[in-house]
Amino acid sequence: MHPELRTARALYHEWRLLPERERCRIAPFAREVKEIALDMRGEADIEQAARELAQANDALRVILRNTALPRAA
Repeated sequence: MHPELRTARALYHEWRLLPERERCRIAPFAREVKEIALDMRGEADIEQAARELAQANDALRVILRNTALPRAA
């Protein structure tokens, strides 16, 4: 499995552990990461797809880190 896919799975899992109110606020970003990760599997240019997923992962990571609530370990 590509490292960016692993990262996407971990971030999505962390998002799912948040309280509902925070999940709703961040949901569009988490869904984007999930969709890009799922789409990556069928891409012919895997490196370009990995770069796109890395950018989405970075955005979700920053949002999760800036959430005032405790995060999953």
